[in-house]
Amino acid sequence: MFNLIRMNLYRMVRTKGLWIVMLCMAGFGALTSAMAAADLDVVDYYEGEWYEEPDDGFGITVGAPVGADGDALSFLEFYNSNLSSGLLLLFLSIACAIYYSGEIKSGFLKNIAGQTKHKADIFLSKTVVNMLYILLMLLVYGMVLYTSFRLMLPKRYTFRFGTEYWQETLLLVLVLYVLHLAFAGGVAFLTTVFKSATVGITVGLLSAFGLPAVFMAYLKRFLDVDFVKLLVSANVNGMRIGVAHKDVIFALGVGIITSIVYYFLGAVYFTKKDVV
Repeated sequence: MFNLIRMNLYRMVRTKGLWIVMLCMAGFGALTSAMAAADLDVVDYYEGEWYEEPDDGFGITVGAPVGADGDALSFLEFYNSNLSSGLLLLFLSIACAIYYSGEIKSGFLKNIAGQTKHKADIFLSKTVVNMLYILLMLLVYGMVLYTSFRLMLPKRYTFRFGTEYWQETLLLVLVLYVLHLAFAGGVAFLTTVFKSATVGITVGLLSAFGLPAVFMAYLKRFLDVDFVKLLVSANVNGMRIGVAHKDVIFALGVGIITSIVYYFLGAVYFTKKDVV
């Protein structure tokens, strides 16, 4: 198993597409900071409260970069707001599909499958490496956001790190990490089953944009059951600073259970299918 993890880690490092995705994500983080800085100059103040555009349920939405007191958000608030928007799910969909489909044409499986006692270990070793990639995404995005937001913040605002939120942010980032891992599990499973990065990317992007939540909302009208709260993407959107503790625990449970289901099904399918 250790050798498989090492081999998959080497394959990840050598896959240019993954680093292109990481670079695009970093660039988008800088762009987000620039847009936030611009918003601080034009955001509307309405009846004593800062006005934000309503969320129509589809798409990626990041809240206005100002707090209730009219001052700029601290870095930790801004970072958490970006993560909970589901922005990283877009890039994760692409990166995960590239990684899990990259071996199909490379001949990697043909050389390894016959030498591995348990075929499921091949799939699970990729999962371990994917866990490291997701962690790296969170760290890189945080560093880019910190640097760019600090440099681009208008001079009339005082940059604050937000140390008062560090414990809550740490917990939320941990839960968001598990939810992102679960989301990647779904993309990995679809990519493995259909042997197509296109399928994984398409379904991943639509899920990140909230299309399943829109369907579930309409389904609730007929069945009177709220399935939206069971969606990984919906729980990602809810992990903002100030969220109720019970919602954090529920989201963590959704992430863990969904991860187990997706990766178990992926490992079983990979074990049963023929390697061609």
